[in-house]
Amino acid sequence: MDSTLFPPDTFPANYFDRARGEACAAEVRVQPGFLSVFLKKLPAGQTLEWTLADLTSAREHADGSVIVQNGRQFLEIHAPGFRAAFERRFPKNKLFRQAGFFDKIGTMGCLAAILLVLLPLVGSYFWVLPGLADRAAGQISPDMERKIGDSWFEALTANQQVDTARTRLVQQFYDSLGFGGDYPIRVTVVQEPVVNAYAVPGGQIVVFDGILRLMDAPEQLAGLLAHEVSHIHLKHSTRAIFRELGNSLFFSLLLGDLGEVSGIVAQQADQLAGLSYSRELEFEADDNGLKLLEKSRIPPQGMPALFRKMEAALAQHGADGPPTFLSTHPSMAERIRVAEEKIGRMDTQNFGVSAGLRAIFDDL
Repeated sequence: MDSTLFPPDTFPANYFDRARGEACAAEVRVQPGFLSVFLKKLPAGQTLEWTLADLTSAREHADGSVIVQNGRQFLEIHAPGFRAAFERRFPKNKLFRQAGFFDKIGTMGCLAAILLVLLPLVGSYFWVLPGLADRAAGQISPDMERKIGDSWFEALTANQQVDTARTRLVQQFYDSLGFGGDYPIRVTVVQEPVVNAYAVPGGQIVVFDGILRLMDAPEQLAGLLAHEVSHIHLKHSTRAIFRELGNSLFFSLLLGDLGEVSGIVAQQADQLAGLSYSRELEFEADDNGLKLLEKSRIPPQGMPALFRKMEAALAQHGADGPPTFLSTHPSMAERIRVAEEKIGRMDTQNFGVSAGLRAIFDDL
């Protein structure tokens, strides 16, 4: 196949599924945070989304072809430039790495090295570095975060279609919530069938219109925005950058391999595009979001109600549906349970949605 006929970062490929005994032609596009794999099988094609966490290995052969493995599924790409595109979108990934010292000495050698040399350092890594990184992130000004976030926003939305009408309405909706905070929040709605949203440092929130189609009550949109703005208020992305910088510095001092700071920042942007937050940060954003709803006297039941709709959408579409949320997230059932327990301790009798908010939601 002539790869020059494909859009940038899109490559012809062959797809194999050993579990089902299937094989077919495919196209793979290297996106920020994931691979989009379109299977050209009749009667209708199918698109898979593979995140970096899904990939088991990637091998480049002498003829330049690349094999990418996701469990018992494989992609075979013969087009030149795939590895370069992959490593540009997934900086500092270790899929193509060569066997290092610890690979060669084996498991027992690794254990001996850890016990004899690295044990004190490992303690520092797990208990000291995260706290120092969080303290450093707390010292970053909102203005600096906004500069980082704006550059991420431009890169992440460069190839997406903005829905200007819905952007205006959701921005009006958010401005009417009265959540406050140190950041001027800017909401953008993009036309993608993704059942989610994400926030970038400094005040940008991106909402995919796929999740708006699920909603049937304004308090559900309020719950979504409360969750996403909590990621911003709590500096989750900024904390992730500093933790990764701390980890990189730790291993650089340990192994003498100084990596590029820009690569770390880019990696965090790619993870954000893949909608990936840790379980800890997701629960923290849920908790803070419920507090914002309580402070604004908006029914907090909208948040678990939205989670139920997301859970149902995932169950309905399964692996063949639009991308939703990653395995790093806590389960929807767990988040619903925890949220409802906290709501049960609130006095919500006089809570409600204003006529103005309801009118904006109806226009959406």
